[in-house]
Amino acid sequence: MRTTHLFFLFLAAAAALAPAAAGAAGSGFESRLKGVTQSFGGGAEKTDVMADSAEYDFGTDWTTFAGNVAIRHKGFELRADRIRYNAKTGDAQAFGNVALVGDDGTLVTGESLDVNLFERAARVESVDLYTRPFRVIADDALVTGAAKKGQAFDVSGVTLTTCTNEPGHFHWCVRANRARIRPDDDVTGWGVVPRLFGVPFFYIPYYWKDLERHYGFRFQPGYRHSWGAFLLCSYKLPILRDKEAREFIDNYVFADWRGERGFAFGDRIQWKFGVDESEGFLTGYYMPSDDKPPETVELEDDDPRYRVAFRHAWNATDRDQVLLNALYVSDVRVMKDFFRKEYRNMTEPDNYATYTHYADTWSAGLTARARLNDFYGQTERLPEAWFSTGPAEIGSTGLYLDNQTSAGFLRRQFAEPGDGAFRGTPAAADSYDAFRADTRFELSYPGKYFGWLSFLPRVAYRGTYYGKTRERIETTSVETTTETNDVGHVVSTTKPKTSVRYEEDDAGFRSVFEAGAELSTRAYGYWTAADGVEWRHVVEPYANYTYVPEPNLLPRELYQFDGIDSIGKQHSLRLGVRQRWQDREPAGGGVSEPFYLDLWGDLDLDPEEDGETLVDLAWDARYRPSSWLQVRWRGVYDNGESELDTTEVQLTAWHDVFKCDGIYHYRNGENSYLDGGVTWNANERWSFNVFGRYEFETSQVEEAGGWIQRSWDCIAIRLIGSVEPGYDNAAGIREEDDWHVTITGWLTDFVPTSILEENAR
Repeated sequence: MRTTHLFFLFLAAAAALAPAAAGAAGSGFESRLKGVTQSFGGGAEKTDVMADSAEYDFGTDWTTFAGNVAIRHKGFELRADRIRYNAKTGDAQAFGNVALVGDDGTLVTGESLDVNLFERAARVESVDLYTRPFRVIADDALVTGAAKKGQAFDVSGVTLTTCTNEPGHFHWCVRANRARIRPDDDVTGWGVVPRLFGVPFFYIPYYWKDLERHYGFRFQPGYRHSWGAFLLCSYKLPILRDKEAREFIDNYVFADWRGERGFAFGDRIQWKFGVDESEGFLTGYYMPSDDKPPETVELEDDDPRYRVAFRHAWNATDRDQVLLNALYVSDVRVMKDFFRKEYRNMTEPDNYATYTHYADTWSAGLTARARLNDFYGQTERLPEAWFSTGPAEIGSTGLYLDNQTSAGFLRRQFAEPGDGAFRGTPAAADSYDAFRADTRFELSYPGKYFGWLSFLPRVAYRGTYYGKTRERIETTSVETTTETNDVGHVVSTTKPKTSVRYEEDDAGFRSVFEAGAELSTRAYGYWTAADGVEWRHVVEPYANYTYVPEPNLLPRELYQFDGIDSIGKQHSLRLGVRQRWQDREPAGGGVSEPFYLDLWGDLDLDPEEDGETLVDLAWDARYRPSSWLQVRWRGVYDNGESELDTTEVQLTAWHDVFKCDGIYHYRNGENSYLDGGVTWNANERWSFNVFGRYEFETSQVEEAGGWIQRSWDCIAIRLIGSVEPGYDNAAGIREEDDWHVTITGWLTDFVPTSILEENAR
């Protein structure tokens, strides 16, 4: 009896230890088990096996697993109906419904596969492979480490696509004699034929594509009335790629043709080093001769037109940042003619170099600004140093001190006539310059009283030194005019005429004193709606009093560079109230703020003769009735003039199938406009957009247009059209209607940084 028990225990132990014992005896003894869960090795080298059954060969190092087999090793998984596996070498022979899955999501499928799990190398025939984002169908494949960085798939007789439909029905694909695919890195092909909807349209003997940086060709054909028919072309190639360090230097080469304007060429070098450490670009664009130069600009027909731009941001340390920006152009109109998106964001260039150091309680820096083109105006800072502290408590006194200090050489330059300037530009006013040092100290004592009243008294002093001031000189003369009256008699009229000029004066020091206080409190109200939603109403009344006596130097005695120089006396009181309506969903749901309103009025406590005490009424309201709709309304009513000064209404709506945004901006006596657009995703295939901008002062539609987009599972094509109606510009010259239509497309897995090539120059 004991002998029988010992015999069965021996068989169980032999089965459990079969992999370790395999090869030790070399006797060819076999054992079959069902419902197997097996592990080989340990630690980081551990291999796990699951199968319906296993057959161990004690005479070799091989084990045959059958039925729903899965072998896992270091994130690498092999699945099949049957797998022969060698635990010592890592070799595996898989048969039936084979799937090889890498830890990066790479998937290889086939009917048979020879693979080494340790080396992550395999040979497979008739492979259907998925390696993000590509599907690869090939006659033969050599896997040299699908989930191991630096290794690749080498395939032959290959079809490559990002489409998800069945073979033979791909919307796009490329076929190649041979290809090498490195997951999350790049794809290289030899003898490549791209196909669109099954139609071959090109032959490329050698093709390479980075899976992150999207190198290669980009084209944009179209027609614009001011350009004629056009074709914009670019080729992006790498100079430096280091994906581990997240560093790159890319080069874009541009070659454009415009039927009415001629050829243009350009180059753009773009770089990034480290994670948010340093990035920027240098770009140049050159048009040898514009066949249709603008009539409004001082240009000859054969004058070249160009643009050079440079931008760099460098986070030298966690506390130090350098920003550089420069734009140099051939003429005042070139940005509007060829770089419209950038022109709308910045109609005049801002050339600067800044250095900033951030400390825990203060910051300091150096700023330089300069004019590069004479036909632009600019306040230059050559350079200006500054220092700033946030409100910092003095010891434990409860007093807080705040300071802003700056010093530098400033120069005001005015736009000058000449080559590249608008025709008829008047002679430039005389530029002026001065050294200026400015400092402002503010002492405050915030406190809360009676548990509900916040009170913040403050006093401030601002001292400003000017290396030179100016003297206002008024000259009065008599002007005589002669005209014929209604009965034909000649009548002469004389009246005095006063002219003003400024002359440079000695240095001066201006002192500005300020005193003031802020008062505020807060009250709440609660209730529960019938649907169980909890509501809270917050009311925050506040007052801000400011008194600034007249400085010893008035604005008219100072050269004007910015707001510091226009400071004058002030005796004002702002009274306002903020209100918030907040809700919370039942059962501890999230909190939202459907409505916010800030309403205030500015009072002039020392008005001029016949002036109004209530100067302005202003408001800022935000309404968000749902998670997909938001409205904001801001404005200022000038009570002295009894008219609306400014207002702005913004509407934003977004949902599963549409997005809408619009803005109405009104400024009394200046431009007022309505700008917005609507995008409607009708279904997965079709999307539509309309947009427009209307200027109220001139009753002018500045631009209107839209686009239609057709999307498949792997590609998208967009047709875009717009029109800019003609108008009479400031020089009295008629600007013609300018309409355009263009088509562009992209792979949905590789969306370009800019949909339109014209915005990527």
